[in-house]
Amino acid sequence: MTGASGSAERVARNAAMKVLGQATRLGSLVLVIATARMLGPTEFGKFTFAYALASVLGIVVDFGISVVLTRAVARDPGVIAERWGTASTLKLVLVGLVGPIYLAVPLLMHRPWDTVLAVWLLGLAITLQAFLENAVAVFTAVQRLEHEFQMRLLEKLVLVPVGFAALALGGGLLGVAGAFVVAAIVSLVFAVWTIHRRIAPLAQWWRPAGARALARELAPVAQAQFLAVATSRMAPVALVLLASDEAAGHFGAAFRVYDVAWVVLASLEAAVYPELSRTPGGSPRFRAVTTQAFEALLLFTLPLALGLAAGADWLTTWIYGPGYEPAVPVLAVLGSAVGCAMLAHLLGMTLLAVDRPQRLRAVAAVAFLAGLLVIPGLSALGGALGAAVGVLVVEGVGLVGSLLGVRRFAGWPLGRGALKGLAAAAAGGVVASLLPAGLGRLLASLLVYAAALVVLRPIPASVCVRLVRGALGRPGPPTAAGAG
Repeated sequence: MTGASGSAERVARNAAMKVLGQATRLGSLVLVIATARMLGPTEFGKFTFAYALASVLGIVVDFGISVVLTRAVARDPGVIAERWGTASTLKLVLVGLVGPIYLAVPLLMHRPWDTVLAVWLLGLAITLQAFLENAVAVFTAVQRLEHEFQMRLLEKLVLVPVGFAALALGGGLLGVAGAFVVAAIVSLVFAVWTIHRRIAPLAQWWRPAGARALARELAPVAQAQFLAVATSRMAPVALVLLASDEAAGHFGAAFRVYDVAWVVLASLEAAVYPELSRTPGGSPRFRAVTTQAFEALLLFTLPLALGLAAGADWLTTWIYGPGYEPAVPVLAVLGSAVGCAMLAHLLGMTLLAVDRPQRLRAVAAVAFLAGLLVIPGLSALGGALGAAVGVLVVEGVGLVGSLLGVRRFAGWPLGRGALKGLAAAAAGGVVASLLPAGLGRLLASLLVYAAALVVLRPIPASVCVRLVRGALGRPGPPTAAGAG
């Protein structure tokens, strides 16, 4: 986040705007938590299963298009209409190819009728979201993230009232799934209208030749993303098939931590990825941006893992109420897993920025094979907790592979800031080990971590000031290239 004049401030400003957009996801989180409390672990297990399958469909339809669309428009905003038409055409073709297969999956698995319908409804919602990501890619590339915030806010203003109304009227699982469809339709219409009227006229909607060329170009990216999502969604599917809907419900309740944590990751990536895409790979500035982004994310993932390990018992009871006690150890383990996943995903974006999707695919393939080896067996033996341990192992493998994958272009993105952050987390962990379970242990561990950061100062004060000013839209004085 250093280099050309004002780049740090620009990254911070874009990240701040992305945070606002991603923060609206808390609305869907509240709806999901209410769904879990009102339906109970068994019915919520059906929702978890349906959402897991829908997520896999979404990544197949996205086909890696969004990140490449962002990179192309960031380099040349004049290609928005052309790239939009190409991306939309390819996604429509993919829906036609994989849609019938997706519809047949829950039937072939002999799932209950309400689960089948939930799979279909959430599949439709996630498919619409895949098209919505085209708009997000354009907003990110041209640094007009205020439009994404408006789009996300509208989506949640529809989703939350409709979802709660469905629950209140007895719609249950299918009512909530239908709410996701309605919200996706409204937000997609708004996003397309915004781009067409305020950014670039979308005159080219059907480009089959361009779609074929894009499919060949994107094959490694799509394969990598599909493997990554299939790996992350393997656990709930394995639990439904090898354990029970109830075990999947306990796992799904703890798995919601991914939705909360991904707000920070998405915000950081939206700010950093366009900068990396415009910077030559292997250059000092590229290495500096990668290292500082990695360290900044690490300073968030460490208290996330620490806080969930120390406060899983209190958090589970407070959020979900009685009936979800088996989710306590699952949540404690998944805190570390989501931290590894976020760091690996950021490094994967680094590989895409330098046009090295083959390396990303190799890392994803290794993690997927590790998942096949450990997740089904651990799920059958240990239920939800066994699945969580398997996810942690797989995400750890993915992080190590990602670090090795970016070494040539960005070096080892672990400097003194990372070491200081690890020391602060260790101090918080020691304090947590000395206290009884409860809210007090959670707060004490995080306070010690924060105090240690103040003392150790992993990020220089001058950099913090520049980032804060940029986030507030008040760029500071120009800095010399390469200055810390």
